Formats: sequence, structure tokens, C-alpha cells
Amino acid sequence: MTDRPRRARAATHGTHAELVAATGGDAFIRHDLSDPLEGPGWSLGSALIVPRRTHTRRLGLVVLGRPDDVAGLALELVGRGDTDNPLADPRFLHATVERPAFEAFASVVPLTDPGGDWEWMCTRTAPPPVPGEDRVVGLDETDEDEIQALLALANPRTDARPFETPGQRWVGVRDDCGALVACGVLDRTLSGAPILEGITVRMDLRGTGLGLAVTAALTREAVRSDGFCTLGLYSDNDVARRVYHGLGYGDDHLWSSRRLLRADPTRR
Repeated sequence: MTDRPRRARAATHGTHAELVAATGGDAFIRHDLSDPLEGPGWSLGSALIVPRRTHTRRLGLVVLGRPDDVAGLALELVGRGDTDNPLADPRFLHATVERPAFEAFASVVPLTDPGGDWEWMCTRTAPPPVPGEDRVVGLDETDEDEIQALLALANPRTDARPFETPGQRWVGVRDDCGALVACGVLDRTLSGAPILEGITVRMDLRGTGLGLAVTAALTREAVRSDGFCTLGLYSDNDVARRVYHGLGYGDDHLWSSRRLLRADPTRR
């Protein structure tokens, strides 16, 4: 009688360095997750499930890996009562799942809307100067009302919050009359990584290169100070994707974010 092969068990990772090693140096894990972690991560094969707090302070889970490994890891964690089991922890309200593994994860863990599809990129190369970059100027708190008005008009989905956190580096472009017609910010994630947000151009001036100029200027500043820069974009923004790829951004991670469908403890 031969012994059956023992099924692989999930491993836990309590430090940021362990997670980076477990994912082979994945750029998103390296640059986006905070250190120390919000809680231990779990891995099985190529799959990883780890707590993540976004730069907007929402607490959720990141899920990545091959679909079969993701399904296997989720199945192992579902129903376990461990205090450090992320799927059993009611603090985690949403999951951000690598898109190729989304269906596999959702077949095990119930998800619901609202949610969205988005992408993460980074670059370690400063872009060359682009036309119009000489028009990019620094902005400060005295420009906050103008920035808020431009974001509300031309980019209402952005997570950028002008001067909400210290150290934000806002820049913009003004027209011949002095009106603010483009803007963007170099901010910091909770991990301390530089991240571009709020890249916005007034609707009637889109396609004139102003967004490219703002992005190039901020990217060059981040690469000079930190050696890299990150950003996120909604997946329906094809124009922005072309701009970012043209400036050298890569390491693309395609994500689907959804709320976790938690059981209602008041129901019997």
C-alpha cells in the first residue's frame, strides 16, 4: 500500500520582505504594500492573499497568482477560524484580485458590487522632455480652490485630495488668461512609494499634450528622488494607458476590485 501524496498547505508570511521573496520580487507587492504589513499574508504555489490598506485608508485584501492556485488557497482558508485568517476577518471589506484569477477567486469567495477594474504601473526610467513641459508650474495651497474645481469638472473619479496629506507636490498648466487648465500631483502611498494622481486636463484641451507634459514632469521628479514612480488608472481610460506606456511605464498589473459579500450576523 502506497501513501497518497500529501496536499500542499498554505504558508504564512509575517513580514514585507517575506512577501516580496514569496512573489519573486513582484513590483506591486514591493512598492504598494505597507511595511509593516496590515496582517500576515498567505501563499500557496503562486497564489497570495494578503491584507492591504489603500492610500485612501480602505482596508481590504490583495489576491494574485495563477487561477488554480488562487482557488486552492481560497478553498483552504474559507471556513477556518484562525485569528489571522484574512477571509474570516470582518475588517476586510473588499478584495482586489488579479484579473486572470478573478473568476477562480469569485467561485470560492462571494463578491458583490460596487467595484471597478483598474491597472497599476511603475517606471524606473525618467522620461525625456516632452513638448509643453516648460508650461508646467508648481501649485500650492493658494491654488486649492482652482484645483478642486478642475478635478470636479474634468476628473470626478480621481482619488486625489488636494493638500490632504503633507508633502504633496501639485503642478499645473495655466492658459493665457491665467486659468488653470491642467493639473496633477505626486503623492505618497502608505508604503511611502511615490504615486501620480489627479492627472487632469480641461475637456476642451484634451489631446493637446498637456496631460503628457504634467505626467512627464512629475515622473521625472519621482525617479530623480526615489528611483521609481507608480500610478493607477481605470481600465476604461485607453488614452491615459497609451500616454503612460509611451513614457516608459510598465510592470502592468490588471486588477478587479469588489466588495466581499459578508454574512449578516443578525440573520438566523
